[in-house]
Amino acid sequence: MEKGKKFYKYRLGLGLLQWIANNKDIAAKDKEAGRNLVKSLRGLESGSGISYTIIQGISKGQRSPEYTTLETIAEALNTKLSIFIAYCEAIPDAEVLKAIEKDSKSKSKKQSDK
Repeated sequence: MEKGKKFYKYRLGLGLLQWIANNKDIAAKDKEAGRNLVKSLRGLESGSGISYTIIQGISKGQRSPEYTTLETIAEALNTKLSIFIAYCEAIPDAEVLKAIEKDSKSKSKKQSDK
């Protein structure tokens, strides 16, 4: 299977969303531990200084962030960039392909509704 730019953008977006969902789970179980965790895209915006539009585009696999943007996101998530990237890389290919297919179907449906 050929993995192109689109594939990696979606993998990064899924990783970001899963990281935040994991933070929400931690916060729900332990309020003290969850205090300093980013638990939403808006929280990431305020913690990183990166605009919500850019963060949302990354989370949807629509944007290719610059290295410095990824560094800033990782810092806001209280982790090293290498750890965040490894987390994203651990997402199975099938899960990424499923997200791409789901998004493509959604876009096709929106086009046919017009």
